[in-house]
Amino acid sequence: MEKDIEAFWNWFNENRDSDELTLIEEVNREIKSISKGLFVEINLKDNQKELVVTPHGVKQFFAMTYALVNKAPKIDGWSIVAGRQPKENFSFSELTFMPLESDEYPEDIAIRVYHKDYVPQEGKQQNQVIEAIYRVLDNLLGEESVAFDFQYIDFDDMPHPKEKDYPLSTLPAFVAHKKAERKNAGEKFPKDNMVLLEGKVESLPTLLATNQGLRYYEFTKEFPYLLHLTLNIKQIGQNGLPSGNTDELYLIEDIIYSAIVKEKKGHFIATETFKGKRDIFYYVESLESIEKAINTLPEETVSCDVSYKIEYDPFWVKTEAYIYM
Repeated sequence: MEKDIEAFWNWFNENRDSDELTLIEEVNREIKSISKGLFVEINLKDNQKELVVTPHGVKQFFAMTYALVNKAPKIDGWSIVAGRQPKENFSFSELTFMPLESDEYPEDIAIRVYHKDYVPQEGKQQNQVIEAIYRVLDNLLGEESVAFDFQYIDFDDMPHPKEKDYPLSTLPAFVAHKKAERKNAGEKFPKDNMVLLEGKVESLPTLLATNQGLRYYEFTKEFPYLLHLTLNIKQIGQNGLPSGNTDELYLIEDIIYSAIVKEKKGHFIATETFKGKRDIFYYVESLESIEKAINTLPEETVSCDVSYKIEYDPFWVKTEAYIYM
């Protein structure tokens, strides 16, 4: 992938002086060699051309967006940004919004957006209006904020008589206020809040421990590497859970937790035990910190085989199912 990214930027640098329509078409074709989920837009800003790499709001493609932009060279006359940025002097007159509250999750950011052309029936007109609303929200808040700051966005055609709506221009202040009110706002190392859950998958029990203290975490991009450890358990019962002595399993977990969390190199996300495997997830600040943590594990283990993989996931998309349970 590194070579593909380098080749893409070399190609762009050689072809950047093409006329804008031709360049847009060709860049959107070339960028598919990196990811089918990426697109580009070109804006004129401060006498410079701005190349926007956008995943069109799709969360799982933001990581590749940042990987690509972070490797961009300096190109005279161009600025290169990840995702659509907020725009000044943009008209939002046809849109209003209403905050939505949740008793179970009062810190969630949820809104209903009103537009006169919205229709409740699914189809082409509804899709066009929703797409247009998202584009306006991107211009107001920035694409990254729209994708990751909100837990829920709903749409309607007009405020109903008992509903209180607000000008859309006030939405940035509302979002900032909600984020500032959260218990862990501004804390890079909030206190872990472990939740233990039991369930069944494929008629077999599954045991899950998740860290709900990271539900609204703001510093994900400072811990962009997902470490996924897998302990393939050697002695298991008919229910797929460990049988016999589990001391070594807990020892391995404690060693990794100490090397990452206690050393403030990253955050614990979840542990899931199912069907003879225990999967453990952390987000870590650097590859060097991961290597150091892995090197603290015992070279030989009796109760399990240990394997791991590392992924670049700066928005913690791959573990959302654990964080937002």
